Amino acid sequence: MTAGEVKTTTGFEFLKDVCIDTHFVHRGRFVRMAQVIATNPACIGIGIEENTAIVITEGRNARLVGCGVVIIADGEKSHSTNITAFDGHKKITIRDLNVSILSQGETFNIPARNPPHV
Repeated sequence: MTAGEVKTTTGFEFLKDVCIDTHFVHRGRFVRMAQVIATNPACIGIGIEENTAIVITEGRNARLVGCGVVIIADGEKSHSTNITAFDGHKKITIRDLNVSILSQGETFNIPARNPPHV
């Protein structure tokens, strides 16, 4: 995928600082998600496979259900990306993107990276 090719916009904001993509594995959307997270490193990317879902409780606790996998992409410690310095033909580069692949019954906590100011 060419750097700078993916465009995103605000969604429903049910989950703050989270980008969700469906049909993730079958449609080969990992590089697309990596580009979104490289552009927004404070966000968490959640790629959900077919016949799979995440159940969110208390706003941040997630549990996987279904027969597929969920891929979590965390860009908080990523670096050396060329996402903003592309020439229209250069492929994307991003280093140290943290990726987890989780299956049914697994749990994870969605980090609160930008807590509200009190």
